[in-house]
Amino acid sequence: MNFLFGKKEQKQAMAEILEDGREVMNREMAKAKYNDYQGAEPMLEVKVRVQPSDNPPFEAVMKVGLTNSFLLKQGVIVQVKYQPKKNQQVIFDDEHQKILDRNPSLIKKQ
Repeated sequence: MNFLFGKKEQKQAMAEILEDGREVMNREMAKAKYNDYQGAEPMLEVKVRVQPSDNPPFEAVMKVGLTNSFLLKQGVIVQVKYQPKKNQQVIFDDEHQKILDRNPSLIKKQ
């Protein structure tokens, strides 16, 4: 029975953001249900192109929390997790500083 309830295999890969996460956030937060919202952090769905090291790239929808959306500009590279057999949906799996290090164009020049 372990195969039914066991931990699912997940892989990590880099992914390129295909749509502006801030625009996705603005559209989502404009919905009436968020006027007086006090629940868990809203999850957004952002289109990405995943670039696995051992398979060809594929496009998918990445689940990401609202607080991470400000770094998700089109073209930015982030780390994600996905299940190899179910690769249509991936999960954001990165840290802010690593995103900034990997994408210097996000840092304002003084």
